Amino acid sequence: MFQILVAEDEMWIRTAIVEMIERFDLGFKVVAEANDGKEAWNLVNEFWPNVIITDIVMPHMDGLSLIQKCDEYKLSIVPIVISGYENFNYAQQAMRYGATEYLLKPVAAEDLKRALQRSVERLQNSHHLHEPLHKIQRFVENIEVWDHQRLIREVTDIIQFIMKLKTPNPGVMSGLFRILSNKLNEQLESIISGYQMTDYEHNKDQEVVKQYFYKLLEEWSRTLHVSQASNKNRLLMKRVYEYVQQNYVNEITLTHISEYVELSVSRFCVLFKQSNGDSFVNYLNLYRIEKAKQLLLEPDLKVYEVAEMVGFGTLPYFNRLFKSIMNQSPNEYRRSLGL
Repeated sequence: MFQILVAEDEMWIRTAIVEMIERFDLGFKVVAEANDGKEAWNLVNEFWPNVIITDIVMPHMDGLSLIQKCDEYKLSIVPIVISGYENFNYAQQAMRYGATEYLLKPVAAEDLKRALQRSVERLQNSHHLHEPLHKIQRFVENIEVWDHQRLIREVTDIIQFIMKLKTPNPGVMSGLFRILSNKLNEQLESIISGYQMTDYEHNKDQEVVKQYFYKLLEEWSRTLHVSQASNKNRLLMKRVYEYVQQNYVNEITLTHISEYVELSVSRFCVLFKQSNGDSFVNYLNLYRIEKAKQLLLEPDLKVYEVAEMVGFGTLPYFNRLFKSIMNQSPNEYRRSLGL
């Protein structure tokens, strides 16, 4: 099952694309959706999708900048670009950043289906390069839980795993180490006032690479006071839960909530996962669906009204998410309760 992120600022187009993918039944699953490029990049760094389907023109960060960042880190992500502008310059730039598929709006189902089918071979050849990304994600999510010895042991395993990767692109290894370096530096920045982030400079000598990451972890373990941090984190998560309770009707993105608690997105995701055991995106969706279930008990309320009242921009998106969580549509849920 290949995972897809869809980045499109027009909700109805995004919903249509997701629904098409689900109907195709080609072994693809949409795991995240974003309405701007900045949020898409944040979600890439949490879900590590195999495919990005992105609009060109979006607020905060356009689609070309998004796939450029993926290319910069040599991520094994297949980009499919969509645009309302029949502009060859856009296509040229997209190809420079690894896109081989360029679709025009309105996106026809057959065009999207063929684009995904043509991407399968490329995905199969690069699928193994996603494993180190998930190893890095797991490592960072446990950085406050594991003791220093465990952290050293785990990061050593990651370094050795990356060094043994078989890939024709030498930049992949460097990109993976840069991602690990960025994530560790962001965690350090959040607990050390005035911390200066250090850029990773790739070296083929495994011992040199190890010493670079050992030094970062030494800084982390020496600075973090677990008892104080735990209490502070509990208070911070309390603020997050209260914010969701008061604002779930409105749009809440990772960018919004991270800024609200004055953390980087990376740091916020780590602390939230540690506290809740799930990602913030999943938590928010589950919270909204629980609220929707309560409202569906009111027979006078239409399903589309319930969707709006719990913060979903479109009825199809609400129906799709409700069914994925409850294994039945909102109307089926009502009928199962005799309503």
